[in-house]
Amino acid sequence: MTIDWTLLSLLNGLAGRSAAFDLVVRLLVNDYAITTALVVVPFGLWFSGASTQQRERNQRAVLSAATSMFIANLFVKALNLLYYRPRPFAGHDLNLLFYHPSDSSFPSNPASVGFCIATAVWFFNRTAGWILYVLAGLLGLARLISGVHYPSDVLGGALIGMLSACLMVKKLGFLERLWTFIIRRMRSLLLA
Repeated sequence: MTIDWTLLSLLNGLAGRSAAFDLVVRLLVNDYAITTALVVVPFGLWFSGASTQQRERNQRAVLSAATSMFIANLFVKALNLLYYRPRPFAGHDLNLLFYHPSDSSFPSNPASVGFCIATAVWFFNRTAGWILYVLAGLLGLARLISGVHYPSDVLGGALIGMLSACLMVKKLGFLERLWTFIIRRMRSLLLA
């Protein structure tokens, strides 16, 4: 028995004991609640900031998050082409609180996207970044409790997301000119 299976069994064992708890987990794991919040927070950041400088930092955070997601999704898709891991419910009797996804369990794409957005934003706005980390963490935890990912799937997705954001923010500085152009163009259209 691996630690991956032991942790999944422990967390998934929480499902099915309480209708109220299961409802909360279903709300967290669905394709709308947290994923929508992961988009709404950056959208709000785009238009917020006490000063012009802070607003521009927030806008750079949003642009970095969007680009980082592209990079993270490339990594996830490449790994999916190289390696297919069946979902936990395919080989184990679990309390499934979500539909039956058919793509590879490893790495978790939702964890990759959530932690990617959180990390990219965190580099520019710590408060919003921490809020997004909490949301990404709740999404990953809900996917474990729901029986659709192993812990290593969520951890792998989170690492891919965080590394993609770090690569984008720290190593791809040549995009700064593009960000400046986009922000200025959006301001001229009264969209920033």
